[in-house]
Amino acid sequence: MKKSIIISGSNSELAAEVSNKLKTKYDLIFLYHSKKPKFKYPVKCLKIKHSFDDDIANTSKKIKKKSLNVHGIIHFNGIHRFKTLKLTSKEDFNETFEINCLTFVNLIKLSYYLESIQSIISISSVSSKMGNKGISLYSSSKAALNNLVKSAALELVGRNIRVNNIILGHIEKGMGKKTQNYLNEKQLEDLKKIHPLGFGKGKDLYFATDFLLDTKKSRWITGSELVLDGGFLA
Repeated sequence: MKKSIIISGSNSELAAEVSNKLKTKYDLIFLYHSKKPKFKYPVKCLKIKHSFDDDIANTSKKIKKKSLNVHGIIHFNGIHRFKTLKLTSKEDFNETFEINCLTFVNLIKLSYYLESIQSIISISSVSSKMGNKGISLYSSSKAALNNLVKSAALELVGRNIRVNNIILGHIEKGMGKKTQNYLNEKQLEDLKKIHPLGFGKGKDLYFATDFLLDTKKSRWITGSELVLDGGFLA
């Protein structure tokens, strides 16, 4: 039976590109929270709506009903707000941490219902490693996510599930593409200069996720942070 991968946060343009490359190896299950995936995805894939308040056991039943051999989960969920601390509201804080962190916790809970899972991957950011003006909520939520991954790795090691994190630099798709809308030409050029290998591409993230999903190639890796940033943090 072909293995399946759960993609959470499937309304991400970056998730769409990675998923369309993973489809050659895996069947895909998309968890969406507000509206069905808007990007072009393989026709033969399972789409399941799951909100923060939904019963996780019920979501697992929908997956099991299809008799799918779920091998892994990729957590793409994320929201980026450009606001100074002065302008940040409690609602901003709650929504950012709910989407960037609580969705990951729910996926960990889901893994307890799916016995065949072997690998869980979360997509974090270089922003989690440094502060900057206007991104305090985003960077702090991603830093929290980094530590959730480490804790989850230790909690799930007894079930032979590896949990790892990709620390992502600027990629010209998805959230990275949206970020460029807030920058003028000089700021964009300066951002590119501090990525020694230039901006990343969707295929770079695909290669990293493909490696971490592969139990043979990454069997001795868990609780780790794979930095994929073109040298930004060097």
